[in-house]
Amino acid sequence: MAAGTEGFYAIIIVCLVAFLSLSACLGLRILRRIKSKGGQEPLSTLAHNDWQPLRSVAVDRVVDDQILQAVYKWQTKYPPNTTHYIDVTKQPEVMDKGVLAWRFIETATTVDSEEESNAAVMDDPSSIVFCQGQGSIMTNLPVPMQEFSYWEVKVLQLNDQDTLAIGFATKPYPRWRVPGWHRHSIAYHSNSGTVFASDPSFGRPYGPAIKEGDVVGVGYLCHSGTVFFTRNGQNLGKASIGFKYPVYPVIGSIGPCNVSVNFGHEDFLFGAANQREAAFAPRRSSAPPPAYGGHTDDALFDSEHSVAQHLNYIDRPPLNPPPPSYS
Repeated sequence: MAAGTEGFYAIIIVCLVAFLSLSACLGLRILRRIKSKGGQEPLSTLAHNDWQPLRSVAVDRVVDDQILQAVYKWQTKYPPNTTHYIDVTKQPEVMDKGVLAWRFIETATTVDSEEESNAAVMDDPSSIVFCQGQGSIMTNLPVPMQEFSYWEVKVLQLNDQDTLAIGFATKPYPRWRVPGWHRHSIAYHSNSGTVFASDPSFGRPYGPAIKEGDVVGVGYLCHSGTVFFTRNGQNLGKASIGFKYPVYPVIGSIGPCNVSVNFGHEDFLFGAANQREAAFAPRRSSAPPPAYGGHTDDALFDSEHSVAQHLNYIDRPPLNPPPPSYS
């Protein structure tokens, strides 16, 4: 009789444990489903919310310590220029060629093959091709010190599994790495729609993923150090503020792709940049660019200003300026 009672209690205990386990699993699934629904909220509803994470975006990355150490040693040997500004309006090439003076240039071959870029400039100086591997390419001249500067990239070829990164960086920047991951750089990454600012392990959801055929624009407001991006003519809002360095346009890629660049030699898809004369210089010039009046820093992002009707940006809190300690 005692043995039968012990068996009965054993069955009761087993059933109770199974019920509690099932309840815990069910509760966990419900909780995950609630969280995932919040992450799937359309971009159009995020206009006034705080940087809500998107399910399709992995903002935390595992970074190889050896690579970080290699970049740190390289940037120690070739420190980024963060203080010396160049008045490009006085450069003979700019005075002679206007906006055509800006072009992406390939870096010289290095002794260490691991530090080579995968980028090549075609016969057309506005066309850049990236091969397999990872790398980046920068312009010969920095962004002009005018109130508002803007440039656009047309994505001619890009596979979904590859990454295109478009933004700004100080010079020099490690040519074998994409922008946004190391000191004094910021970039909009195509595969995730995130913006990385001087940090390889964390990026914030910012806009849609970039696809083949898209036009991505990069704007810079000199007085406040504000960086913003556009996609197919729509302003996506402030990506960073306080990014006050002598910055250069930079494009990077992980995997093969093909892009075409416009610094203002053609009309921009983003109409406000045309109205505000945000090209790097006149299309053809024998004189410096004109002085732009007013305070564009405020006008571009002031919803009450008359130009706001042309912006249509998604307003999200911007990234803070990148600390100088990142490698």
